[in-house]
Amino acid sequence: MARLVLCVLALLVAGGHSESVRKTTHKVADPVLLQKQWDLLLLYSHPHEPNYVESCQTIYKTWTLEKNIEHYSNVTAVKIYIEMLENDWVLPKGVPFSVHQHEHAFEATTLFNVLYSAKDYDTFYKTAVYLREHVNEYLFSYVLTVAIVNRKDTQGIYVPHLYDVFPSFFNNGEVMATAWRIHAHGYKHIDYYPSTYKWDDNVVIRWNETVYPYIQSKHPIHSFTHDYQLSNWYYNHHVAFPYWLGGEVVPLVKDRRGEWFWFLHKQILARYYMERLSYGLGEIPVLGHNVVKIPYASGLVYHSGVPFPTRSWNFHLDQPELVKDIEKIYEYEHRVSDAIAKGYLINHVGEHINLRTPEAIDILGRVIEANVDSPNGQYYKDFISIWKKVLGNSPVFEPQYHNNFVPLVVPSPLEHYQTALRDPVYYMIWKRVLGLFNQWQEQLPYYKTEELALPQVAIQKVEVDKLMTYFENTYMNVTNHLYANEEEVKQGRELVSVLVQRPRLNHKEFQIRVNVNSEVAKTVVVRLFLAPKYDGQGSEIPLHINSQNFFLFDEFVHELPAGESVITRDSVDNWNTARKELDSFQVYESVLKALTNKGQFVVDQVENMVKFPHHLVLPKGRVGGMPYIMMVYISEYRAPATPYGTGFDPTASLGCGSGARYITDEPLGFPVNRPLYAWQVEDLHNLHFQDVLIYHKPTPEIDTHIVV
Repeated sequence: MARLVLCVLALLVAGGHSESVRKTTHKVADPVLLQKQWDLLLLYSHPHEPNYVESCQTIYKTWTLEKNIEHYSNVTAVKIYIEMLENDWVLPKGVPFSVHQHEHAFEATTLFNVLYSAKDYDTFYKTAVYLREHVNEYLFSYVLTVAIVNRKDTQGIYVPHLYDVFPSFFNNGEVMATAWRIHAHGYKHIDYYPSTYKWDDNVVIRWNETVYPYIQSKHPIHSFTHDYQLSNWYYNHHVAFPYWLGGEVVPLVKDRRGEWFWFLHKQILARYYMERLSYGLGEIPVLGHNVVKIPYASGLVYHSGVPFPTRSWNFHLDQPELVKDIEKIYEYEHRVSDAIAKGYLINHVGEHINLRTPEAIDILGRVIEANVDSPNGQYYKDFISIWKKVLGNSPVFEPQYHNNFVPLVVPSPLEHYQTALRDPVYYMIWKRVLGLFNQWQEQLPYYKTEELALPQVAIQKVEVDKLMTYFENTYMNVTNHLYANEEEVKQGRELVSVLVQRPRLNHKEFQIRVNVNSEVAKTVVVRLFLAPKYDGQGSEIPLHINSQNFFLFDEFVHELPAGESVITRDSVDNWNTARKELDSFQVYESVLKALTNKGQFVVDQVENMVKFPHHLVLPKGRVGGMPYIMMVYISEYRAPATPYGTGFDPTASLGCGSGARYITDEPLGFPVNRPLYAWQVEDLHNLHFQDVLIYHKPTPEIDTHIVV
């Protein structure tokens, strides 16, 4: 394992959404893209420190916003930010940033408008270099990523995983303190620390989640909730669809953002519920009005040394300091619930918007998220963020103010997208929120048989390989968190590379074979779902209730021939998941070799930043096998209203693009996007339920080697 260079960062591969696109996802980076990749990669290196690159130092010492204001299309935003910098009305370096804090979000939005409105790449890059030295590192990295994702001249740029940029969001204080000690002493005292060992040129820290005084944070399911790639995936979705970004600037509304907001969280809750059942934890608790019994202490510590807020056992919601927030939550929830019951929303000019149509899911999602594309953000407000603030117990810290203007806050894990999935209460909040969507779905008519059926096509049988899960070790590099000493800056490389060994759930690859008889040749969409068979009490779950628990783990377009055929699907080809991850040193080395004419840097977009982590497709299951239901559904292909790839290049993007990300025009999660009753599907031949067992085995007992 090679020693990492100072600016090396692990990167996700990003990619397209259809079989036809997957064939064209490899291309060699040209010199222009290559230089952009190198330049922007360096800006994420050691974000808590000054930029040590000599060319960057020259830029931020000689370049200013004032002298180049004509190079921006949004002059107003530039002038506002110049004033904010001059008066020191910006978030100071080293303190926590919260996108849910109004003043923080205002600075983030203004900074984005500055970067996004740069008329050319050179201005964009120099602006980023200049602002890196003046802006809070958390806010800067966040906004820079959003800008890279949305600018046309940065399509195809690999953006570092957040856990490589800020590993302290993903490892507790004990792990990070050990990393600091290793960095200070080098290889001298490795044997002194019981959790460390040397591996080639690296020092490895064995991850430990049960740390005094945070023993109560130990939870059997945190192999799922604390999976750092899952948390990074959730964060990436917010980067792709920031609640504050939209309108005419970046028309995310064309990308069915409200419907996607609902579907994303339905998927998360369905997958979490299956994991709970694997551990015998039963139903997700209901979030009520009085007491939250579940405590949470993350053990996370901000880079400044301030610990994340904790929540005690039996957390009471009737505390005097919480009363106003709780009242706001109930009022804002009631406004949405009342609109659903009446069948219409009221927009900002008092007009009625019909909610009794299937397409209204997109509007309802925008309203509940309270994003900038909500038809009436002044009335239908954000109650989800208030829930997170209250239940994360961040009000325990009274905010201080920088220059009497910028609040200095200590957000809880619930208030960061990259840490929210860790807290069990997150899923309670979303069970409550999805209840509003369920209330709306109950107002819609049931699907008719002809809407679900695919005449002339019949699934004869489905065969599934034995499904098996296991735990394996992964290694997160945390060196980017550690300050480079004088010798490391001089040599331009890390003298000691520090890794954290973490266990993660994975599964043995498997194949699904769907035997089909079709009277005609046609293009179809095949969807594969997984759901629990029994609830926490051991009772079989009725289909209409279980509809909300179906997890869509794969979907693809298939050319179905006439006659009998077998649709063979290997899990490694899974459409909805990101399987491939590039080694950080390989990424760095590939770019460096290409820059020095010693090789090529291949832009491989097979995977992307918004695809679900492949290793978490299957829930853990049990040693003796745990029953689940696999649903195979075949429907006729309906081309999306906006052809896939319109507005962006699928072979050179992070998997994001307005109006062009979907392979079909059908509703997300169809046909279980509404409650589905047994009587609706009993005569369908294009829908098949298959009982499957998921086994869990210790890694040495199974052959995990896969030839791809």
